[in-house]
Amino acid sequence: MSPHAIEIDDLLVVRGGRTILAVGRLTVDAGEILAVLGPNGAGKTTLLKCLTGTVRPSSGSVRVLGQQVERLGAVALARLRRRVACLAQVLAPGSEMPLTLREVVAIGRTGRAGLLRPLGREDWRRVDQWIGRLGLDSLAREPYGVLSGGEQRKALLAMAMVQEPEILLLDEPTANLDAFWREQIVATLGELHRETGLTIVLVCHDLETLPGGTRRVFVLRAGRVIAHGQGDEVLTHDRIAELYGPGLTVLRREGRYLLAPHSQGAPR
Repeated sequence: MSPHAIEIDDLLVVRGGRTILAVGRLTVDAGEILAVLGPNGAGKTTLLKCLTGTVRPSSGSVRVLGQQVERLGAVALARLRRRVACLAQVLAPGSEMPLTLREVVAIGRTGRAGLLRPLGREDWRRVDQWIGRLGLDSLAREPYGVLSGGEQRKALLAMAMVQEPEILLLDEPTANLDAFWREQIVATLGELHRETGLTIVLVCHDLETLPGGTRRVFVLRAGRVIAHGQGDEVLTHDRIAELYGPGLTVLRREGRYLLAPHSQGAPR
């Protein structure tokens, strides 16, 4: 059995004659955190959609948990998606109304329990377990729509975790959050990874978003891979200038990365 939770070979996504994404070879080991960096339009979200079968490639192979995604029919793909949780930035507009936080979290249990089957006692126990685990007990009965952005993001993370996934896909999990909530979410992701051994693929813009357990970085620009490897090897001064502009350097502190003005940055 392959040690890889995810394997991509010669992936090509072309739309309207334009190459949206081209990835030659990418593997993600079970239990690994892989960071996918790049500017807007780099193809990061398209990559996640290929992993869930939402976007079908023009050519190439995407294998997730031993299943070749592009060859799966609707039923088999639905089974695979029960094992892969995808945390979007927000719920679809209006989809949270008039649900409480607890009811939003319970949505994540529906796929495992069965779409037409009412949630049972064990399902609700799992829902409440993750609400408590993420420190949301006092907000469980509150309308989701009145929560802060950080509270909503934690609720969505709880919704993903009640699915009991083997792989967690994260699309900009701290986007539009202030520094306090960004650190709350990043710390929570690090704790979840240490405690559960989840395989995590994290799409982001900002280096500060990467949890401490992130070892490997995959960088996309305009749908093409421009770097891939260990974080310290990929996140060089020249690459940081290419991605974020001149005058910046990357620092590493206690396993975390952050950007700083070059004149203030000490060598790593």
